[in-house]
Amino acid sequence: MMKKRYFAIPILAIALHFLLSNLLYSLVERLVLDVFHISPQQFMNYSYCGEILIYAVLILVFFTLYKLLWRKEISEPRTATNFKDVLGSLVVGFGICGISGLWIMLAEQLPSLQKSVEAMNAGAENIAGGNAFGTFMIAVIAAPIVEEILFRGIVFRSMRKFSPAWAAILISSVLFGVYHLNIVQAAYATLMGIAAGILYEKKRNLLFPILVHFANNLITMLQGFAPSEVNELISIFILIMIAPAGYVVCRSLRQGKRADSM
Repeated sequence: MMKKRYFAIPILAIALHFLLSNLLYSLVERLVLDVFHISPQQFMNYSYCGEILIYAVLILVFFTLYKLLWRKEISEPRTATNFKDVLGSLVVGFGICGISGLWIMLAEQLPSLQKSVEAMNAGAENIAGGNAFGTFMIAVIAAPIVEEILFRGIVFRSMRKFSPAWAAILISSVLFGVYHLNIVQAAYATLMGIAAGILYEKKRNLLFPILVHFANNLITMLQGFAPSEVNELISIFILIMIAPAGYVVCRSLRQGKRADSM
């Protein structure tokens, strides 16, 4: 019975996120347009305020759910927040962004994936209506928090109750990728999910996968707003970060093996 419960939790949690986020978007839109009678143009200009509010609600709901699910496991060993692992998590996020950049460059050359690339770019431009502050608050801060609580803190952790670590990491990462509903995004989101899942499995501290996600989205945002000259420097930087990112992930795996053998 317990295994069936943990098998159902990931499905129900992902469904809850999908339904609740869409419901909240619909409610905010109806409230602004029909109750306050704000024009659609004004609504579009400041839609990021509503999106930030929606993400705040989502964070509250899923953090509460996360705490309720694992309240009996508060004594579980976890790595305390420290500068070395914080920096390592950021490096992993930058490196994943470098790999993602290479993947997108390849996808742009494949006719079968060009529509997916165009849809992905259009979606990125529409975040917060193109407002820099709104994009930072939503894509760089809020989205990593709620998505890591959901996919690592709830989905992965539930799956870990009835499957080995490698299977839980892989399946939860694929679900994370598929949830983006874009084949190009799904590929690199799955890769990021694997890296974030490894860090969470070894350290049991949600801050580290959140920082991986934060670093990846921060670079993506900067590339969207920076001039071409700065973008070239950013591209060089994230490509350089691929090797250190691989080292951090491999080091985490080795540390875990040494800890298991002690």
